[in-house]
Amino acid sequence: MKIEELKQIIQTQKPAPRIFVLWGEEAFLKAHYKKQLVNLLSPGAMEELNIFHFEGKAYSLSQVDEAIESLPVMADRKLLLFTDSFIFKPDGRTGAKAEYRDYWAERLKDIPDYVSVLFDETEVDKRSALLKFADREGACVEFAFMGEEEMVRWTQRLFSNLGKKLDLANARYLNEITPAGMMAVRREAEKLVAYSGEREEITRADIDLLVTPTVEGRVFDMVAAMLHKQADTALKLLDDLFALKTDPNQILAAIIYNADKLLQTKLLVGGGADKGQIVSKLKISPFQASKFMRDSAKYSQEQLKSLIERLAETDSYIKSNSMDNSVLVSLLVSEFS
Repeated sequence: MKIEELKQIIQTQKPAPRIFVLWGEEAFLKAHYKKQLVNLLSPGAMEELNIFHFEGKAYSLSQVDEAIESLPVMADRKLLLFTDSFIFKPDGRTGAKAEYRDYWAERLKDIPDYVSVLFDETEVDKRSALLKFADREGACVEFAFMGEEEMVRWTQRLFSNLGKKLDLANARYLNEITPAGMMAVRREAEKLVAYSGEREEITRADIDLLVTPTVEGRVFDMVAAMLHKQADTALKLLDDLFALKTDPNQILAAIIYNADKLLQTKLLVGGGADKGQIVSKLKISPFQASKFMRDSAKYSQEQLKSLIERLAETDSYIKSNSMDNSVLVSLLVSEFS
């Protein structure tokens, strides 16, 4: 089901499906529609006895059965809310245990008319037979990251609604240095609006002053310098991270993240993947995908594989050595550059 169809169900208040599955990277939108769905499906009376919350993979199936089979208390319906059940991931390592998936494979076929079930999932496997069944019998909605242009326009509207102006270039810049997603951008927008006071226009200087780029974003430039053998630039960027009290292990993890995504992007592009497929496959935002696609073209697979091998050696050495981790990371950056 598309978001527009879900919106129509909510707006028209027409009879809703009994099963909902919401998932996707865009947590802000997912939370927004989940709240509206809870309002729509709420029993409206004795909610403490008619709304049931289940968190994570390990909950009592007997309690679920009891919640479903017992009649609503002084109301027409009841609502069951599940958060990160992972039942739509058949992989037993990352998904729910088989007994939970088997339970729901049968249980979803027999949901009483007076019961609504809403699953709020971080991850699903779209190949899951259980997800396909839930989609046929109910409503499954993915909340993916917006495209770049759509996100930039949304950012400008957000500032306008907050009584401020943000031009196109600065809206794009804010998205490029902010953690992915609407929720992160909104948090930064609220900071910028509060700081600007009576001033109407939000400037690049405001953004640079108040918005701290992610460690991954800062390290992206450092990785580029390492690959281009620009030791002075790479070490200057590393010193900046140390000055910000960034943990050396976090820096190493960010270097590994960037190098891995660069290599995966290069392989995907070489295989004919477009930006949308890269966003979906690597679980990154469109802004990140553009950046990785642009920069991965500058390096050979051999360069990237060499860096990843060196990173693995450093990571292993850090775990087995008592040396100061900041020294080890500095040596890595210096030697590879």
